[in-house]
Amino acid sequence: MRFQASPASASSSRDGAFVLFRGGKPGTLPKSLDTGLRRAADAAFRSKEFSGKKGESLLLHARPARLLLVGLGDRKASDPDTLRAAGGHAARALEARGIAHGTFLVPDEGDPAPLARAIAEGAGLAAYRFDACKSRSEKARFGHITVAPEAGSSRLAPAIDEARAIVEAVSFARDLGNLPPNTKNAVYLAAAAKKLAGGRLSVRIHDRRGILKLRMGAFAAVAQASANEPRLIELRYSGAPRAPLVAIIGKGVTFDTGGISIKPAEKMEEMKFDMCGGAAVLGVMRLIKDRKPKLNVLALVPATDNMPGGDAYRPGDIVKARNGKTIEIISTDAEGRMLLCDALSYAAESRPACMVDLATLTGACVVALGDAAAGLFASDDALRAEVEVAAKRSGERVWPMPLFPRYTEMMKSPYADLKNAGGRYGGACTAAAFLKEFTGEIPWAHLDIAGTAWTDKDQDWNRVGATGYGVRLLWEFLKERA
Repeated sequence: MRFQASPASASSSRDGAFVLFRGGKPGTLPKSLDTGLRRAADAAFRSKEFSGKKGESLLLHARPARLLLVGLGDRKASDPDTLRAAGGHAARALEARGIAHGTFLVPDEGDPAPLARAIAEGAGLAAYRFDACKSRSEKARFGHITVAPEAGSSRLAPAIDEARAIVEAVSFARDLGNLPPNTKNAVYLAAAAKKLAGGRLSVRIHDRRGILKLRMGAFAAVAQASANEPRLIELRYSGAPRAPLVAIIGKGVTFDTGGISIKPAEKMEEMKFDMCGGAAVLGVMRLIKDRKPKLNVLALVPATDNMPGGDAYRPGDIVKARNGKTIEIISTDAEGRMLLCDALSYAAESRPACMVDLATLTGACVVALGDAAAGLFASDDALRAEVEVAAKRSGERVWPMPLFPRYTEMMKSPYADLKNAGGRYGGACTAAAFLKEFTGEIPWAHLDIAGTAWTDKDQDWNRVGATGYGVRLLWEFLKERA
């Protein structure tokens, strides 16, 4: 994928097309388009062949140039969310028509830099494809993105370079999510993390013996039946000597059968996506290495699969977590919180300014929010507000969820300090309440991304499969912290 910024006078190549975004009213057509294209666009509007509806597109020809009109829907002004989605629609429309190069024109409204970045992000993310496991890879038909202002000579190169880095990081996370579980085990994820090391980013990998040495009894219990070795992936980025430390943690269950509490067979193949929180953390660390922000980050990905077997942990078992709390196992399918609780305890010991975890944790959150947003739980109001602002800027939606004391009561066990499942009701909330018991006094936010981590249809800038959700949100959060 190639990204570049150009002045408004740039002309599209012979294998390309200009892309013009419009809502219900055509407005002034940019002078950067030649007379033939402006006439064709004006005629399309007057004949109502193109009405500007969201998701609508129309390709116009005025030899030797081409123009793709893309609808924004009814809106008063352009905004990054609208243009990110429109950039995605445009990229798919160009790809479907075999057009390799798009010159995307940024509407002449307000600050063009965030609008340009959103367009480039949307187009780049929509152009993603995963064919690593196919016997014959189809050559990408669209892969060159140029962004230019409709008018003026705005300096867009920094915004486009940031979009390029974001798209590469999200694509990296998507690739990890989409890989099959017979390839993508914990050892594979650890090897992928090691390749990120260099410069200000260091990587340390803890094997099974190391996990036990760290007294991570909850994590070790989940991994004990697996033929594949578990790994605790630890990355540290040192961007500024006196900057506070931020910890991010991602669930890395590379395949979840449910263990002894085995899942139904239908849709079990989707459980290869149960490590998408970990993939997002690795993706944002790749982005951090690229962009070099002035902050310090500790990133953890506890990785294993969750398998049944003679050595599997069982309902009724009691295990001890790193912070000394004992946990009665109610369901072996509540395994993600077992990995995260030990990772959160470990991260808290470094005394970070805050901790944020991402996990495909509960089906209950999908029931509550569908695929429209991740559930946001937080122990600190200021941190919650920061994450909400980052979500809005990134276009990766969150919805605040409660952490009432009642949910913690529901996780108490008569035989141990806690139990790992609280029953049928409020499942996302009780899971978050369980995790909170391992955060100490550190401000902490938890994102339940079970509904947003993958999709079964192309939509806006997402493609079928892993979405890379969380990379852009974490980047906005960390960038603001920096």
